[in-house]
Amino acid sequence: MRHCAYLILVLAAQAVNASPDNQAFLNLISDDQKIPVSSLIYDSPASEVDWGQGLFSDHSVQSKPKFYRMVLRYSQHYNVPADLVLGIIKTESNFNPDAISHRGAKGLMQLMDMNSRHWKIDPFSPDQNIKVGTAMIARLLEKYDGNIELALAAYNAGEGSVRKYKGVPPFKETQQYIVKVKSSMKSFASISPPVVSFPSLFHH
Repeated sequence: MRHCAYLILVLAAQAVNASPDNQAFLNLISDDQKIPVSSLIYDSPASEVDWGQGLFSDHSVQSKPKFYRMVLRYSQHYNVPADLVLGIIKTESNFNPDAISHRGAKGLMQLMDMNSRHWKIDPFSPDQNIKVGTAMIARLLEKYDGNIELALAAYNAGEGSVRKYKGVPPFKETQQYIVKVKSSMKSFASISPPVVSFPSLFHH
């Protein structure tokens, strides 16, 4: 009896190995496990992912960055895409709440003192900084009809510069800033709840 059971197991293993793609066998085990093509955790094409890893880990869960809950709370409150706020934080301070720029901008979203004084906040408080920064980018998105490039240009260079040049100002720093934020947004897209308020977010 044991000999027969052993032969059955051997034949089954050979059948699986002989299959060109093992698809039928894999579907029985991991059909509900979806492996994203790109994420912060695993950045290889799906075709290169070892299917065995899917049996012991959840590739659909992306690690959350620091201050994610705060970002999610205020992005939902002001109806702004969370990946946009996370992209700004990544570009402005790399998630360092104590960051200070050479121009004196402070905290996670690099608020100037005039803004901190106006809102009566401590710019080094992550919660207060994210709240005001998110409110500011929300107002800019509304002002520019959801145009992310104009909103980011105004956030970086000021609304006066956008008005003067009737669009994104020809400043290398500002133009690079927009590219960096939009690039960072892609890294956080999978953990950002959808927002329908600004359908023209990436439109010119």
